[in-house]
Amino acid sequence: MNAKSSRTLRIISLFVRAGVAVMIILIAGGIFSVLMSMRVDPERNPSESNGIPVRTLTTTAVSVPRVWEGYGTVRAMNSSTVSAQLLARVIDRPEEIEAGLELTEGQLIVRLDSADAISRVQAAEASIASFQAQLDTTDAQEERLREQIQHAKEERDIDARNLDRVREAALGGAGTDADIDSSISALRRSERVLAALEQQIEVLPARRDEIRALQSNARASLALAQEDLERATIVSPMDGILQDVYVEEGELLNVGNQVARIVDLTKLEIPLRMPISSAATVREGDLVDLRSDGPVDTHWQGAVSRIAPEADPASRTMTVFVEVTQDPSRQGLSEAVLLPGQFVIGRVETSERSPRVLVPRRAVSADRVMVVGADEQNGNRVVPTDIRVSHYINGRFESIDPDETEWAVVESGLDQGELIIVSNLDVLVGGMLISPDNGFVATPDSTSAREEGGGS
Repeated sequence: MNAKSSRTLRIISLFVRAGVAVMIILIAGGIFSVLMSMRVDPERNPSESNGIPVRTLTTTAVSVPRVWEGYGTVRAMNSSTVSAQLLARVIDRPEEIEAGLELTEGQLIVRLDSADAISRVQAAEASIASFQAQLDTTDAQEERLREQIQHAKEERDIDARNLDRVREAALGGAGTDADIDSSISALRRSERVLAALEQQIEVLPARRDEIRALQSNARASLALAQEDLERATIVSPMDGILQDVYVEEGELLNVGNQVARIVDLTKLEIPLRMPISSAATVREGDLVDLRSDGPVDTHWQGAVSRIAPEADPASRTMTVFVEVTQDPSRQGLSEAVLLPGQFVIGRVETSERSPRVLVPRRAVSADRVMVVGADEQNGNRVVPTDIRVSHYINGRFESIDPDETEWAVVESGLDQGELIIVSNLDVLVGGMLISPDNGFVATPDSTSAREEGGGS
């Protein structure tokens, strides 16, 4: 093919392409004209002129408690760690004595070898009996000596009268000096016998006191031996649950070795760490709602029993002690038992109440609420308002809104009678035209119909 023919074909190809493009444009224009002729104008929505419909609530002041939140670890008010009180070997540990066993006061935990204690008890009892026999002998000896003294006194008196008669006879010439000397010698012998007997009876009280002192020492030894004999049987000192047993049968225990730990779950105490600012309102007897810090929402009820007088300068907290009474036998029967060592969150509801403005918690975002701003010329507009939330509570205030259960207690920023927006909050911005629908209007003097729980 020559150059002239090739140029002719290219020109023809351009004209064909241009013709196809013009045809496509004409067809598209025809289709657009047909569609435009079939268009139906949409109906006007009246809400466009009135703004976005929103639900509102009228703010009102309600008497509510102040709620403070704290954290603490549970501890048992009654617990005991039993230790060995003598050097002995474990000779008996019942098979059922294992951790988790419910014990009653006086129930056997382990028994120790008591042979040495029994020997000392028997020796002390024998010593006491021996000293008692010596006391009985001393009493009998005293009785005999008193009889002998009485007889010696009579003999002395006889010898004295005989001496007087001999002397009278000697004065009358019927006696000699030898008779007088013989009578005097007999009187002196009687007096020496009487003095010896009186000396024997005088030492008996001291002897008796010595024996009684030795007997008292023997009784003390007996008491210690009997106490060691009782200590050989280690029992539970109270009703509770066995936390752990630290000894095995055949193990040699020394004085002070731990044997077992018993915990009473009926009465527990939780030292709650709370903000120091709560000291102005928290009082003894205030109710406390406790919940576990975990996936299971479990609650317990307690009360403030006492308040620590000092604050912690490092954490700027104060300690409030909460007492909880529970029935451990209810464990597993649709109830959870609070355990020592468990970490809990406590909400203290103060007994003092004060009127505060309440708004639904979902209406608050970043300490701000949407308020209806009325304007005769521009209509109702959204007015973002900054507020200061004191705390949050759970409860039903049917006089405000029967459906809401979570509320924010406003400390400042809102007054009674203002309209706050509680719906369509995710699409509203400041200045947007709205159509408020106040479905429930509360009166300023209304009070809550029913309250439940609380939280800060």
